[in-house]
Amino acid sequence: MIAFAGCGSKKEPPKTETGSGSAVVAPVGSGSAGSAGSAAPPATVGKGINIKLPKGDGTPPKPTAKPFDKPVFEKLGLLKFEGFDTIVRNQNNQLDVRHSTPRPTLATTVTIAPCFDCIPMELDKWKAKEAGLKMLLAEPLRERADTTWELGTIDLNGQKLISTYQFGHYYGTDESGNPDGAFSNAYILYYNDGKNQIRVVAEYKDDPMSRDDLKAIAPKEDLENLATAFLDFYTHAW
Repeated sequence: MIAFAGCGSKKEPPKTETGSGSAVVAPVGSGSAGSAGSAAPPATVGKGINIKLPKGDGTPPKPTAKPFDKPVFEKLGLLKFEGFDTIVRNQNNQLDVRHSTPRPTLATTVTIAPCFDCIPMELDKWKAKEAGLKMLLAEPLRERADTTWELGTIDLNGQKLISTYQFGHYYGTDESGNPDGAFSNAYILYYNDGKNQIRVVAEYKDDPMSRDDLKAIAPKEDLENLATAFLDFYTHAW
C-alpha cells in the first residue's frame, strides 16, 4: 500500500470569509486530457477558471502485465493536462506527479508504483488497514468529533475502487497562546491489479480559510470527480 503524508497547516485562517465560491468540476467523461485527448467543453473551477478533466475510454482500468519500471514512469511523467500546472516529484522507482489548478488551488497527486503488500479490492480487507489510511490526516484532526472520515468503494466502469474522504478543520491556540491548528479536505482513490498500484489524492491545497469556506470551495463531489477522472485516464495510459 502506498504511503502518503498528512494534509494541513498550522497557519491561522483569515478572520474574514473569502466568499470565493465553490469549485465546480464536471463529472468523469465530460472533459479530455489536455495534451492527449479530444476537445470537450471545459469545467469551471473557483472564480471562472476553465479546466478540462481527463478521461479514459469507458472501459475498466487496463490490466498490467508486469511490475512497472523507470521507463514506464518516465513515459507517464510526460503527460500534461490543460488547465493544470504539473510537477513531477519522482519518476525513478515510482511515479509521483502533482497536477494543480490555478488559485483557488485544487491539487491532484498521482502515485503509481509496483505492488508491495497490495490489498485486493475488497472493502473488508481495506478496513483492516484503516488505521494506516488515516495517517493521511494531520494528527490533531484524527480524533476530533467534528472531523469527517469515510472509507468505502466506488465503481469505475465495472471495476471496484477503494475510496476515502476526509474533512477536518481546527484552529485554536497552543499552551503558549500561539496560533495552532490544521485542516484537510481530500478525496483519495486506490486501485491495484496485483502487479501495479495507483493512488490519486484530490485535495484543497491553498491558504487556510474558515471551515464553511473550505467546504464550499471544494465540495466532496468535486474532489471525487477530480480523483476519478485522473485515475481513469492514468489506468488507460499505463
